[in-house]
Amino acid sequence: MAHVALLTTWFGLAAGSSEAAQSTWDGATLAKAPKVFPATERPANGMRSLYYEGVDYKGKPTWVFAYYAAPQGTPPAGGWPAVVCAHGGGGTAYPNWVRTWNSHGYAAIAMDLEGHLPGGKDQGIEGNHPVGAAHPNAGPARIDWFGDRDRPDKEQWFYHAVADVVRADSLLRSYPEINPKKIGLTGISWGGTVVSTVAGVDSRFAFVIPVYGCGFIHESDNPGLATWFPPKNMTAAQFNDYRSKWDPSAHLAAAKMPMLWVSGVADPVFQVNIFTKSVKTASGPSSLCLRPFLAHGHGNGWEDAPEIYTFADNIVKGGPALPRVARPETQAGNGIVHAKFKGEFTEAWVYFTTSGGLWKDRKWNFIQCNLTKDELVARTPLPPGTTAYLVYGFRTQNGGRNNHAASDLVIVKP
Repeated sequence: MAHVALLTTWFGLAAGSSEAAQSTWDGATLAKAPKVFPATERPANGMRSLYYEGVDYKGKPTWVFAYYAAPQGTPPAGGWPAVVCAHGGGGTAYPNWVRTWNSHGYAAIAMDLEGHLPGGKDQGIEGNHPVGAAHPNAGPARIDWFGDRDRPDKEQWFYHAVADVVRADSLLRSYPEINPKKIGLTGISWGGTVVSTVAGVDSRFAFVIPVYGCGFIHESDNPGLATWFPPKNMTAAQFNDYRSKWDPSAHLAAAKMPMLWVSGVADPVFQVNIFTKSVKTASGPSSLCLRPFLAHGHGNGWEDAPEIYTFADNIVKGGPALPRVARPETQAGNGIVHAKFKGEFTEAWVYFTTSGGLWKDRKWNFIQCNLTKDELVARTPLPPGTTAYLVYGFRTQNGGRNNHAASDLVIVKP
């Protein structure tokens, strides 16, 4: 039961967290394998559908619907590596997400975090059932972004989402075919935000991969996010609760495991400034993968970024590491950007903007870099009025692009 003690030690103990944050989740309880119940409502070819027990909601245990499958064949010595998959807003448990990880040699579990059964036809869901159908033992559904902020902690959706993800980790650890030292976590969009918090409260994960979603949402200038915070919404007490209990910024300092942060440079929901700030807040070794034209959506978040699987293989299978790019600098007097790097690139670019205002509305431009053995050097200077820039590189291989890696974002002060 050493893993229970370890999890209990780390639950909620992020630097700067309030006392309330430290007691939000019961680590000792969540570290135990949950009860499992059969699910017949939404079968998926080649995988197991099930319910596992979540935390109580209004005095009643909740059930979480999930799909699980392991790769075909004999598990490797020690058991299969595995991944917990947390969907984004309006999403559900997706069979194709599980299948994709299976194809890379990982067992995987994908659960519905909104108290629903899978519906529609997206990403391998079968039967064309109604979207958003609840089941009798469901926990709370998400209400927009923070529409349940006036409810007690244990009745808010985010509390349950984090707990359900941790419970999925505990469930995988009870399966004899799984290697408990090689379980990772990934989440897309809202799921990326959820797993960014989980990274700081469940230390058992071997790696964590947030896609699109991140922390510091209260610092976003995206009107769709900013509207939920003071002065338009949330009382001062609610805002303090959000920052100290739910937002990943309250927990990432306790995240010690390797993390890969994946997004598009101009993501329309979680802007690059709060995304890169989240990367820097995590205490473990974080890598930043920014693909300039990565569309925001389920499917895109696991199909269009091969770096996800390269990173996971490096951590649990001893595969090659992704490149890393140091914080870029400009040469005094000429405005030429240069940055040290380690890894294999065939191209590299400076991505810059001269725009101000809302991050989601800024226009970005490119400057190609020359590659030396360990440094990227821009071919032309940054133009006057540049407000922000970063450097990224990639490798062209077999007709596609992989090995995307990016530097920190540099915001130029006026």
